[in-house]
Amino acid sequence: MPFLEDIDIAFIEPCVADPGRVRLYAEPSRDLAEVLPYLNAVINHATYNKDGPSLTFMKEFRLITIYPRRITMSKAQNTTDAWQVLDWLKDLINDTYDRRGSITPVHGVRWRPTALQIYEWLPRTNCKACGEPTCLAFAVKLLLGERTPQECEPLFLPEHASLRRAFFEIVAAFGYPAPPGYPAPPGT
Repeated sequence: MPFLEDIDIAFIEPCVADPGRVRLYAEPSRDLAEVLPYLNAVINHATYNKDGPSLTFMKEFRLITIYPRRITMSKAQNTTDAWQVLDWLKDLINDTYDRRGSITPVHGVRWRPTALQIYEWLPRTNCKACGEPTCLAFAVKLLLGERTPQECEPLFLPEHASLRRAFFEIVAAFGYPAPPGYPAPPGT
C-alpha cells in the first residue's frame, strides 16, 4: 500500500496573479509532516519551514506549497494541468517515502542564491539570445524555474569559461544539473 493514496482538490478558482491560470488547495489522504524533511532533501530548489511545517517550490511556472494536511498551487494552466501536477506530486511523495532509508532528511533551510547573485556570474552581455531583454531578467526567470542555464549562449563562449564553473555551482544549489558534455560541479 502506498504512503499516500490520494490528493483531492478541495477548492479551485482563477489565479489572482495571472487570471488566465488557476490556483487551488488540495487535501492529501494522510498527514505529510513526516515526509517533508525527505522531500526537502530530494527537491533541490525547495524552501523548507520546519516551524510551519511547510515546503515551497516551483514546478516549472507553478508555485506549490506542501503542508501536513494541505497542498496549495498557484498558476496551474487549468484544472487538467492541476490534476496532472498533483498526480506527479503524489508519485514523488510515495517514491520519496519508499526511499527514505537511503535519503538523509534535511530539517533546515538550504542556501538559495538570489537573482542578483546569479546575475553576477552571468556574462552580462544583455544579448537577448535567451529570449529575455536583459541578463538580470534571465537570472530572475532562472530562479523561478522558467529558464534553464543552457539558454545563456554567451556563457558557453571561450571568453566566458572562467564564469562557467562558479555559475554551475551556484545554480546547482537549486537543482539545475550541469549541461550535457560539461563536467558537473563538485558536490552535485
